[in-house]
Amino acid sequence: MQSAMNYFKRRLSETNFTGNLPNGYFVDIEDNRRHSSTSNHFTDADPSPRTTPLATGPKATDATMQDLKPDPQSSSNNAGSSGFGFFSALKSTNAIAKMRPKVDRPGEDNKIILVIDDEHTDWKKHLHGLKLYDTCTIRVEQASFQEITLTASTSHGVIVEIKGKHDGNSIIRSFKPHFVLVRQSPRSMAEGADFRNIIIGLKFGGIPSVNSLHSIYNFLDRPWTFAQLIRIQKRLGSEKFPLISQTFYPSGKEMLTASSYPVVVKIGHAHNGNGKLKVDSYHQFQDVSSIVTMSGTYAISEPFVDSKFDVRVQKIGGMYRAYVRTSISNSWKANTGSAVLEEIPVSDSHRLWVDACSEMFGGLDIVAVKAVHGADGKDYIIEVSDCTMPIVGEKQEEDKKMITSLVQYKMQNIYRPKRNTGTAAETAPIAKRTGQQKPATRAMSYSNSAPASPPDSPSATSIPSVPATTHYRNSAPPSPASPKEPLSGGAVSDDSGSAAKIRDIRKSFVSSFFNE
Repeated sequence: MQSAMNYFKRRLSETNFTGNLPNGYFVDIEDNRRHSSTSNHFTDADPSPRTTPLATGPKATDATMQDLKPDPQSSSNNAGSSGFGFFSALKSTNAIAKMRPKVDRPGEDNKIILVIDDEHTDWKKHLHGLKLYDTCTIRVEQASFQEITLTASTSHGVIVEIKGKHDGNSIIRSFKPHFVLVRQSPRSMAEGADFRNIIIGLKFGGIPSVNSLHSIYNFLDRPWTFAQLIRIQKRLGSEKFPLISQTFYPSGKEMLTASSYPVVVKIGHAHNGNGKLKVDSYHQFQDVSSIVTMSGTYAISEPFVDSKFDVRVQKIGGMYRAYVRTSISNSWKANTGSAVLEEIPVSDSHRLWVDACSEMFGGLDIVAVKAVHGADGKDYIIEVSDCTMPIVGEKQEEDKKMITSLVQYKMQNIYRPKRNTGTAAETAPIAKRTGQQKPATRAMSYSNSAPASPPDSPSATSIPSVPATTHYRNSAPPSPASPKEPLSGGAVSDDSGSAAKIRDIRKSFVSSFFNE
């Protein structure tokens, strides 16, 4: 046997021998094994195998033959067992399989929340380890949009992969999220920083989130969001909802001139002070229009307001806060450079603003309204932000705890423990009843009916107790005063014994059925 194995190894190591093998020769190893066990018999006396000629077919590719060639060093170290090219290819396949990331599928007592935010805020400190009804534990996976890739399907849901580094090595974490908290804007002015495909994938997989993925997608374009503010102003009036006037240009070709100067031009999805220019004349406006044309996006112009300070009103769940921000850097942009931030009491008008905006796109759990207070003493609402708004002020920790409580509340409503609707009476065996024996009192199951009254309720005695196997579908329970079979009250003659027996059986059945 040893000589046969050595011969087989020498033949497999030859290029001419393996090159003449048909395609797929090593694929069906089970068929080859059965064929060799029935047709080929090796002995020490006869080292050459008695086999039929190999069938002709297309030759294996050079890449495949390189995989099938044995490693000389490996052959010498693993003599008699792993010197074959076929087994070397199997080892390579197993090594590749081990390198693939494994999908984390937690049990029922573990719910994964995906937090999309930068590294400046560690949400694991606030969310990780929280309990849901003392049955589920929250596990946090945090990453930015740049580190996330995902696939979504109707059968397997969403599988998220996070690419990161640990001790200088690149690692990939793969898991199926149960909830999403989006704190980073999925779109910015940076090149290639448009991650709406991630939002679409999460929405495709039906992952719940704060705010809703539907509203987050609608916030991807500022003019689209501003259109909702116009609807609110028409409903409440310009006095209660003082929205600034704007002009929308689909491209730079339509930017001929502004109605008055100075104006502020916002290019594309401009926010956080980026992509905004102050234009003082017609010639500057034409220069800006050429830039908009080259950028291939839309633009918005609005009157420049000589502001004293900015006003920000935020709402997280049911908590309201209002801040005043005053620039000290002599910049017309109050949100850039150095500024002084001060918390002020929330007025009725501020509460009206943020409550009206929180109804946008089906409801916003986290929302902020920004306005400028002009030198004329009037407020002008300029924009609204969603759950990606930055947390500012001296009470940032309280705001983070409020967001944590909001997420926990949402997850508890979604992953509420399933109650066992079946009763013990429905599964208990039915005892045999004879004569006047009364059945044990059991609960009655009704479909599409009101819940049963408690035992001490006056109406509880109006519903009779029935055996556990009795079910009523879309109908009220029977009344004890009107049984299905009427009882005869007449006298029974001596020659009608069978009728009397039937009547007694009926009385026994009715008495047993209605627990009288």
